[in-house]
Amino acid sequence: MASKPLIIATLVGATVGVPYLTSRSSSGQKGAASVAPPVAAARAPFQSAAAAGPGPAAPLTPPVNLRTLPSARFTSAEQVIRFDVSKEWVYQNWDRKSTGPTDVGLFSVRVPLAMAPRMTALVGSLTYYFNSQGQVEHISFRGRTGDTTELVRLVTASYGLQRIEGPTGEQVYQSQYDGQVQSELRTRPDPILNSSLPFQSIAVDLQLARPGSVRVLPPRPTGFENIQAMNAAAAAAAASAAAANQQASSSSGSGSGSLLDRFRHATPQEQSQALSQRWPN
Repeated sequence: MASKPLIIATLVGATVGVPYLTSRSSSGQKGAASVAPPVAAARAPFQSAAAAGPGPAAPLTPPVNLRTLPSARFTSAEQVIRFDVSKEWVYQNWDRKSTGPTDVGLFSVRVPLAMAPRMTALVGSLTYYFNSQGQVEHISFRGRTGDTTELVRLVTASYGLQRIEGPTGEQVYQSQYDGQVQSELRTRPDPILNSSLPFQSIAVDLQLARPGSVRVLPPRPTGFENIQAMNAAAAAAAASAAAANQQASSSSGSGSGSLLDRFRHATPQEQSQALSQRWPN
């Protein structure tokens, strides 16, 4: 028969241990049930978009909040090239950003963009320009991609850009307002492809105005400006050299004139006197 102290210890252990195990198992089940829904909800927009398949363009789906799901990345251009976002949305989805006013009355917010690695992913610098009402007035993206198909489809179908003739090796899409360029997409593939960076083989420069805006882009340099500047500099140098030569010539001329003024023709009397003194006589 067990001693009385041993029986008391056994009873105490059972009293403490059984509730502890019961609470651990029940809390574990609750934790598993509470974690699953947010992950499923975060992935739901991408699953629903993929299940929709081809067809009419669906409304823009807001991207996953990177603070809620740090491993998520933007997967398409239409998730970031959009005008229905606010500064708070940008601040919430990017930890790193640079902000400041511009000389055209807009407030810029520049963020680094790095999509999930795929051929249509965009990598580079993305800038939103907000007007005084807090609306996105202009979007600028400068970076790289491996396939421009998705981006070209977005700017042509949703924002009305059209293909125009561009420099050799470039693809240029533009929309105009009052005869001036308002939005523009320029893409240029690299002459040398790097197999280690297949998703960054095409340079992209996108300047996109808000639909209905009256803002236009400043004239793009054509390359002849440098030639004109060089010609102007050469003409100025030639004019300066000509002026210096003319000044030197005038100075030399004035000096020689003063020297000639010291001589005069001999009078007939002086000339006959000089001849009479010639040797031999």
